[in-house]
Amino acid sequence: MICTIILQPESLHGSSGETFQQALEQALTHASGVIVDLLWVGTVDSDGINLLAQSMIRSQASGKDITFLGLEHNAKLELEHRIQCSVESSSCNSTLGHGVFAPDFEAFLDRHRDLKASEALI
Repeated sequence: MICTIILQPESLHGSSGETFQQALEQALTHASGVIVDLLWVGTVDSDGINLLAQSMIRSQASGKDITFLGLEHNAKLELEHRIQCSVESSSCNSTLGHGVFAPDFEAFLDRHRDLKASEALI
């Protein structure tokens, strides 16, 4: 069966993080592709980056697609760096291509988040 599962965690920490990690493992096992929408996740610490990097590496090894959306810029750079270091253990200075994060959709999510924030102020 070919399907894509969309996950939208509220947090990568605590019980919400554990629930997300279990859902992500199941999605990577059963779906041909996974989209992880991180729009509602505030900050992603080192443990969260490790979780996302391991998920990306696992998806690549199994030939499945995974996309992270709404990830904060610095966290995205750190994630790309960790994945690249894992893939190319000889060089940790370059980053992955732009296909992983769908830049046009990232811009849409940023505008949506800004709109929601401005509506909350009204």
